[in-house]
Amino acid sequence: MKLKLIIILLIFNLLVNAQAPKTAFVKSHLGKPALFVDNEPVVPAFYALTHAYGGRWSWEEVASRNIKNFCETGIKLFQVDLYFEDIWYKGVDTLDIGKARRQVKGVLDVCPDASVVIRVHVNAPYWWNEQNRGECTEFADGPIDDRTYGPPFNNEDGDTDRPLRASLASMKWRQESGKRLEEFCNRLADTPEGKSVIGLHVCGGIYGEWHYWGFIDHDPDTGPAMTSYFRNWLKNKYKTNENLQKVWNSKAFTLENATVPSSAERNVTTAGIFRDPAKEQRVIDYFTAQQEVVAEDIEYFCKIVKEKWNRPLIVGVFYGYFHMTFCRQASGGHLFVERILNCPYIDYMSAPQSYWGASRELGGSGNSRAVIESGLLHNKLWLDEVDNGFLQQNPGYDGIRITTKPDSAFIPVMQRSALYPLMRGTGLWYYDFGIQKSFGWWDRPAYVQKIKEENDFLKKRLDTPYQSVADVLYVWDMESFYFVKNGWTPVCYNQLDVALEEVLRTGIIGDHIYMFDLDKVDLNKYKAVVFMNTYAIPDKWKAFIQKNVATGNRTLIWNYMPGITDGKTLNTSFVAQLTGMKVQLYKSTEKPKVMLTQPVDSFEMEGAVDPMLVITDPQAQEFGLLKNSQKDIAAKKMFKNYTSIYSTLPLHGIAVYRKLLQDAGCHVYNNSGEFLYANSGLILLHTKDGGERTIHLKNGKDIQIELPPKSTWLLDASTGEIIIN
Repeated sequence: MKLKLIIILLIFNLLVNAQAPKTAFVKSHLGKPALFVDNEPVVPAFYALTHAYGGRWSWEEVASRNIKNFCETGIKLFQVDLYFEDIWYKGVDTLDIGKARRQVKGVLDVCPDASVVIRVHVNAPYWWNEQNRGECTEFADGPIDDRTYGPPFNNEDGDTDRPLRASLASMKWRQESGKRLEEFCNRLADTPEGKSVIGLHVCGGIYGEWHYWGFIDHDPDTGPAMTSYFRNWLKNKYKTNENLQKVWNSKAFTLENATVPSSAERNVTTAGIFRDPAKEQRVIDYFTAQQEVVAEDIEYFCKIVKEKWNRPLIVGVFYGYFHMTFCRQASGGHLFVERILNCPYIDYMSAPQSYWGASRELGGSGNSRAVIESGLLHNKLWLDEVDNGFLQQNPGYDGIRITTKPDSAFIPVMQRSALYPLMRGTGLWYYDFGIQKSFGWWDRPAYVQKIKEENDFLKKRLDTPYQSVADVLYVWDMESFYFVKNGWTPVCYNQLDVALEEVLRTGIIGDHIYMFDLDKVDLNKYKAVVFMNTYAIPDKWKAFIQKNVATGNRTLIWNYMPGITDGKTLNTSFVAQLTGMKVQLYKSTEKPKVMLTQPVDSFEMEGAVDPMLVITDPQAQEFGLLKNSQKDIAAKKMFKNYTSIYSTLPLHGIAVYRKLLQDAGCHVYNNSGEFLYANSGLILLHTKDGGERTIHLKNGKDIQIELPPKSTWLLDASTGEIIIN
């Protein structure tokens, strides 16, 4: 018996060693970026273990069982975490590749034909930070935390505080970690386990997501490494002290002694919530430099992987977070997204789906945090992290006992969270935070069966061309975050997260892009274009909008302060020029309460808004008033070739958006106020309350359907036939 076991193991090892190395790449296929493994297109759906202690090692019992569960659904793509902290030891000259091999082997032991992506965290080990304190991040609002790192705390615990971490501007960290990453690639690629590795997900910063350390509540980075980088950055931009001092309106600084702005300087704005570039360019410059160094880090590490892995593989990063970034985008967001979208060393970008409550919960859209269609335009695959497990949907869970029955509220959430990105031309991974609790979030036969049904269906559609059916284009802007307060304001969540969830429930299908991609889309297909948070519009884009967007009898909808800055000055006359309406500043210390007439609706802001405009154009047809002053704040104005709609406060209301877009000629599939999406011959419905619905197909056919509460449905867009429920 013992001899037989030895022979079996020898045969297995021979088979593993004889296996041809796997390859992977992303390329445009049937109208969208697609993932290919060994030259065959695959459904871009993964299963990923947690990063947390108790659930992160693939060879352990619970992790192994869940990997096997997903393998049996037909999903053969997996992700596992590995930190330099795990394999780069103090005083040791080489990495512990054995641990990396074991992490991959744990997957192969239960799914021999698996393809594995390793999340490799390039943050410096804790011992390195202790040895290189001068290379670490320092904070403008307080000292580095006096706490221990490492066990029993997870590797990422403390990232959002004021942790002892290598500065993302440290060239020493970048170079030394880069050498280790090169070694990692060279040594792992040709091992038996490395042959099943199809990609590396390069991680750094908070939670590996390339946010700057501590940014949510704290102000990085005043350390020597960042100060040195900032001064070099200024030298490249301004060349001479005279140029710097002229733009900064100060002779107190030179290129040699310029300092990082204090916490107070960063958090005070001179024009209400806006940062005036004529007065605050120093702070804008600092945030720009801080954003750029992170983009440089990403490019540096991803280039190493592409060049040092000895065959084609996919390289991905967490980047492109737009929604749900805590109103702190300038200090910790991803404002160099255009550069990363154009980076040749990156195949995919990713983020957890939005944590905004109304989006994440049952009945919500489960929307991505990214501006998805811009990723498609740049041929970057986007992968959503689906990390909302059934514990969050089960309020009766007490942390000790779990129900053996599936949570009926979770199954439709699980379906929605997977089908939406996969329909939209993107992909996902199921990220199993639950596994550290001795069970996986999808560790129930009913859940696994649903995942298998979806995967089987999507495999059959791999050769179906991608086709957007959107009537409306939503335009968002990253660069605008340089010019707004880096913190909470009454409009920050309203204009980004609340408004997005509302437009996704109008029953009207939209595409979403960044403003820098306006010239890359076919504008003829859109009956309406909505400018959501486009505060900064340079002259070239103003000219493009006036020539190419404001035409074709299209409707343009403007929110709050479109184009208030051109990047050089701040001027409300720019808003008037873009919207075509006369406006004037309006001062008020009250929370604005808005009354709308078309349709009848109302909304209230979370605080006083400053600056704020009112519409004074006699040729504009008002449909929104401030309740207390009766000032016009929302109006429509007809021009020869287009219609302009402007709201001086961020528009709100599902019915409001639906009415404006329907008047523009956009197709309404359903007016129930629930999430609905359509694309490439499919319609996705998700409901919390259920009930009778009428679905208006684009071919003119109406479908009557009774939706049970707490359900997700997939329909054929031509016939209304039920495909998945």
